[in-house]
Parts: sequence; C-alpha cells; structure tokens
Amino acid sequence: MSTSAMKGLDKVWLTWSWLSILIIVFIDGLPFLWPAWLYEQKGSPFHVLQQLRDYDINVYNDPLIQDHMAPNYMPFLFAIEIGFQLPVVIFNAYRFGKGKTTTGGHELLLLIYAFETLFSTALCMTHAFYIDPKDFSREQRDVFLYQLMAPWVAVPTLMFVDMYWRLYNRVSATNHAVKKNQ
Repeated sequence: MSTSAMKGLDKVWLTWSWLSILIIVFIDGLPFLWPAWLYEQKGSPFHVLQQLRDYDINVYNDPLIQDHMAPNYMPFLFAIEIGFQLPVVIFNAYRFGKGKTTTGGHELLLLIYAFETLFSTALCMTHAFYIDPKDFSREQRDVFLYQLMAPWVAVPTLMFVDMYWRLYNRVSATNHAVKKNQ
C-alpha cells in the first residue's frame, strides 16, 4: 500500500476515533460514565445528553440501550466498550491527530480493536432478529440494522483489512530481510 493511501486511511481512522469517542462517552456510556443527577432531570447541566439518548431511542427504537429489550450480555459489551474500545480510540485520536504513522504494535492493537468491534456488533445485530415483533417491528429492525449498525460493520471491516495488510507487509519485509542475510 502506498504511503499516501495509508495517510488517507489514517485520516479515516482519526475521524472514526473521534466519532467513537463521542458516541461512547455521550450515548452508549451515559449511564455508566456520568452520575444521573448530571443528565436525567430537565434543567440538569447535561440534560442534552439524555435528550440525545432519547432521540436515539425514538428514531431507531434502539433495543441495545432499552432495558426491556437489551440482551443479558449487554452490560458486558458496554464494559468492553468503556474499558477497551474507549481507551483505544482515545489513543488513536491522539496518535493520528499528531500525524504519526502506525507502528507494528499499533497496527496489532487496531486489528484486535476492529475484530472486537465487529464481533460485538454482530452479536447486537443478531439479537435484533430475535426481539419480539410487538416490541421491534421489521421496519424498525431494518432501519436499526442498515442505518445505525451498518457503519459499525463497514468501518471496522475496512480497518481490519487495512491493519492486516500493514502487518502482513511488515512481516513479509522482515522475513525477506532475514532470508537475504542468511
């Protein structure tokens, strides 16, 4: 892959990182990262965050953040999102924001991040197919899957492929250099 193509993709990963930070901190992680008194009641300092979350529920009928429809494993996925994904995307935003290129270790971290994000998203999407149609109509499910969840499959898939090839090229170059020196 050419350096200019890598730099272009690095800008995509920077944008993705900032978007992920905003979504994790202000929507998905809201009840886990913020005290309720800061956002729940009308007039509270960050009530706009509750309104944003309510918008997500109203527009997408998001079953992942509504207790009566969320799968039992959702708290575990939120813990992974806050404990692993959030630090990774903060690190990415910092690193790519400085214009630094990736290292082998960074590429491996992003490969794991992309795989974990894909896996978590696949679990959530699969769950959407099994929700009672009285609570989550086919039309709502399709909007949820194709408008809300599709980017969480497409971007990490592209990231996984990108990081795989970057690592593959590193290992191939190292192997070639070792064979040449033997």
